[in-house]
Amino acid sequence: MNGVDILWLAYKGLMARKTLAIISIIAIMIGITSVSFIEAFSQGVERSVISTLFQLNPTNIYVFNEIGYVSPTDVSLMSSLPGIDAVYPVIEAHGVVQIGGRVINVLVVGVDNISSLLGKVELENGTVYPPVTVPYAVIGHDIAHPIPNVTVQPGSTIILKLSNGNALPLTVYGILRPTQSVVIGDTSDVIFIPLGEAKALINPPGYFLVVLQGSSISEVNTITTLLNYIYGNSLTVTTIQQAISSVQVIITSFSFLVILIGSISLFVGAVGIMGITLARVYQRTREIGIMKTVGLTTRQVLLVFLLEALIVGVIGGIVGLTLTIMGTYIMDINGIPFNAGSSNGSNLIVVIRPFLSMSDVAISILIALVTSIIAGIYPAWKASKLTVIEAVRKD
Repeated sequence: MNGVDILWLAYKGLMARKTLAIISIIAIMIGITSVSFIEAFSQGVERSVISTLFQLNPTNIYVFNEIGYVSPTDVSLMSSLPGIDAVYPVIEAHGVVQIGGRVINVLVVGVDNISSLLGKVELENGTVYPPVTVPYAVIGHDIAHPIPNVTVQPGSTIILKLSNGNALPLTVYGILRPTQSVVIGDTSDVIFIPLGEAKALINPPGYFLVVLQGSSISEVNTITTLLNYIYGNSLTVTTIQQAISSVQVIITSFSFLVILIGSISLFVGAVGIMGITLARVYQRTREIGIMKTVGLTTRQVLLVFLLEALIVGVIGGIVGLTLTIMGTYIMDINGIPFNAGSSNGSNLIVVIRPFLSMSDVAISILIALVTSIIAGIYPAWKASKLTVIEAVRKD
């Protein structure tokens, strides 16, 4: 008997008991779908968050006080440290603007170099302001488009009112595209103004954040070590590389945990295949006897039952992967908003697009096949060892 005949016998055996076969296929499908989709989602998170982090200057070092401010004295000391090319203190405050009859809550950020916080500054219109003490502003996308048919253009004037009672007319210099920042989160409702103007308007006791730019990537670790030695736990010092490492550790742990949970479904599927295949062995003793009577060898009977388990795994794996690919394609169109947080506690909403590589597809199929083969080995061996006389006696 050739291989095609053996495969046909395995197929007919499954079709004779469709309900049991479908239950096994569903169990494998759920396991493969959960494992492959979580892997695709995890890779999407890692690619999106790390690509956002890489938009920033890799020589940037961020210093902040989790329970207060960074003092001007500290900023002066940091500026004098070796290996530092530039220092950009940052001030924050909350306020409101009224545009088109709508009152908008805004975050006011005082900084001379916007790119130190955003990396690549993507403008919808206008340009960034120069580092001067002038009431210029670069505003977020939602502030520039508060209601339909109302748009703030560069050169327009808006009135900013702060919670401390101060108010200031600002000349709009530029309008940002919708942007996510690792440092300050969503910029849609942010107003950037020069640091000097922010000091006069807000009059804070210190700085919310200080961005240091090292002279080279090799200097970053040295500067970070020095800052930690000087300030200990009084100030928090972080770098882009540290943020990337933290993200990778979190995503790896998350992936491992969820894949472990998904593997439980695969285990249930394997037990189901084993139980169902073993039950079919006992139900088909007469059929096994006939197989051996017409000339099938022990090895060929083993292959028939092993192929039944393998067919279940292949179908379950293919259906599971198909569902995963369809799901990742649909989610890739608009992406999935994901709150990744940030080093200083502000929200970073990253758009995740799940990514399923060819290696992930191959591994998922392999897992389905191996699971099915392992689950089918014992029942197949049990069937192959039945003799014609035993089959007749048990029938």
